[in-house]
Amino acid sequence: MSGEGNPTGQLSTTTVSSVAIQAGECRIVIAVLKSGELVQLQVAEAVPNLLEIGESHDEAKKLLQDHSALLYKIKALEDHVWDLLCEADKTAEQNKDQSQVYDAMALTLKEAWDALILVLEKRRNLLQMAAEFFGIALQFSDAINTVETFLQNTPDTADSTVKYLEQLQRHTKALLAQSLALLNKSQELTEFIQQCKAHWPVANCDAMKGARSSCSKVEGLLESLQDRRRQLDRQMRQHRQRLEQVLSVSQWHQQEHKVAGWLRKQVDLYLTNVQLGASLTENEELFHKHKQLELDSKVRS
Repeated sequence: MSGEGNPTGQLSTTTVSSVAIQAGECRIVIAVLKSGELVQLQVAEAVPNLLEIGESHDEAKKLLQDHSALLYKIKALEDHVWDLLCEADKTAEQNKDQSQVYDAMALTLKEAWDALILVLEKRRNLLQMAAEFFGIALQFSDAINTVETFLQNTPDTADSTVKYLEQLQRHTKALLAQSLALLNKSQELTEFIQQCKAHWPVANCDAMKGARSSCSKVEGLLESLQDRRRQLDRQMRQHRQRLEQVLSVSQWHQQEHKVAGWLRKQVDLYLTNVQLGASLTENEELFHKHKQLELDSKVRS
């Protein structure tokens, strides 16, 4: 169909043919469009939406698996595209007066094919990134569960309390590192979604709908896990403060027992030695020992 009879004088677009390809739960319909000398390949339908990422690690992996199989099937059609290009070349040779038209059609068909493959490869990259995000989120959630279980245990000795506090510090650092990793990956993923939406060769409403849905899932999961982490941080601080107070009192009592035991031993030894010195020198030595005992007692107390 040409632009003849078109009041605007613009060439209309005609759908020459379409092909549907499916792999697993993924399905795509590619339309071949012609407008004058231009040939385009357009994604007429995509299930799920090309910007959909699923809702979990398993879903994202399944989408990635199905899409990879779909992309393999589509790339297998490349030979047919080259056959069309060869036919266009032959036709151009046979119709010298129309050679420029057929050359233009062949060029636009090749460009359209390359653009289509690029879109589908970006879709694969998006799903790989989504699977990584959901994987990090799953690890973060498991780490939070582990710490929540850890906080239910209470040490019963000073030594076990010291070890417990050391473990608690390691858990705190690990949670912070995983939280930052999840935050960074979520930002990377949402930015990539927005980039794809801006350059996606599909209906704008579909791109906006898919991008909005996927970004909402990313932000919702991120906020949910960060809320759990913040609540857990408060519990860990409170738990640490209580244990440090208990440990301080316990260590004070241990020191008190040691000092009391030492004093009893030294006093007992001192009191058993009731003899007086036989000379001024011996008495001075006994007096020095007495003063040293008083000094040691003050230091240890």
